[in-house]
Amino acid sequence: MKKFFAEISRSAGPVRVTLMFLLPFLFALTIFLFLLIAWEKKKMDEDQLSELKETAKAFFELIMITRIWNAQHGGVYVEVTPDTPPNPYLDIPDRDIVSVAGKKYTKINPAYMTRQLSEIANQRHGYKFHIVSLKPVNPYNVPDEWERNTLKTFERGISSESVTVFRGYDGSRVFKYLVPLRIEEPCLKCHSKHGYSYGDIKGGIDISIPMEKSDLIHSMKLRRTVISLLIVGAVSIVFVTAITLYLSRRLSLEIERNIEREKLAAIVELAGATAHEMRQPMTVVYNLVALLREKFKDNEPVTKEEMDIFDDQCERMNNIIQKMLNITSYKTKDYIKGKKIIDLDESSMTEDPDEKA
Repeated sequence: MKKFFAEISRSAGPVRVTLMFLLPFLFALTIFLFLLIAWEKKKMDEDQLSELKETAKAFFELIMITRIWNAQHGGVYVEVTPDTPPNPYLDIPDRDIVSVAGKKYTKINPAYMTRQLSEIANQRHGYKFHIVSLKPVNPYNVPDEWERNTLKTFERGISSESVTVFRGYDGSRVFKYLVPLRIEEPCLKCHSKHGYSYGDIKGGIDISIPMEKSDLIHSMKLRRTVISLLIVGAVSIVFVTAITLYLSRRLSLEIERNIEREKLAAIVELAGATAHEMRQPMTVVYNLVALLREKFKDNEPVTKEEMDIFDDQCERMNNIIQKMLNITSYKTKDYIKGKKIIDLDESSMTEDPDEKA
């Protein structure tokens, strides 16, 4: 492990060490932020549809209350105007009346009233709602394909409400909410002759809400969320980078100290090995020199054996030096008192002639 960190320190330094640990963190953080933003967007989209659905439900309840009030009164007479002509699809004897003053009045039934309320809501807020039926009396109430399929599911009892989002002609999104329209007790006054009974599904009320403002609000919320997450991510990156750089510098300094200590230990071990290997031949040479000095003093001749000994010990010292010059690995052996020295024979590629002999 020490050699691994030592390699890193020698080749790169603190900056590269920081990058080695920081890049995986950046990758993981990027994936996490991407998934978190995707999750937030999905949740916001669900919340948006839920809010629009609650708004549509509130509209539906108000529409139903108004329709029931109208039906309980058997319809409401209003003055005939260009915007409120008599309803050609209301087939009753007293549909139109004339007051004593000569003003013409026509009866507004729940369906006619619903259409007029939808026109007002559309003018003021862009909302639309209208009645749709698989057996419409008024062609205006003919359903589109989605409405037709949904009404069939209502009649089969598969669902009690349905929502969808589609794009209008101008490309803007529109939220649609369709709820079944059931026959209430007051409705039987007019619809019993069409074969309906209490609780039957006559059709449905389709409520359309433009999503332009809602999309804008939720886009702003998503933008703020994304910016907040990116700020948190950036702060995290800066913090982790600073901590990692600080720790890598401390680690590099510690590694350098360990390397210096290892170098010093290696020098001590090499010195010990040198002293151990050189002591014996140096002792022999030293004693031999002392002997030769005495012989020179007494004018005694030097024998061939003495010169061979001198030559062998010099050759031995030369081999030791050669081993030191050819050290290719680091192997030690026990010395004295638990100390270790470099094993020159194992660490060097040079073979000792004495060992061959």
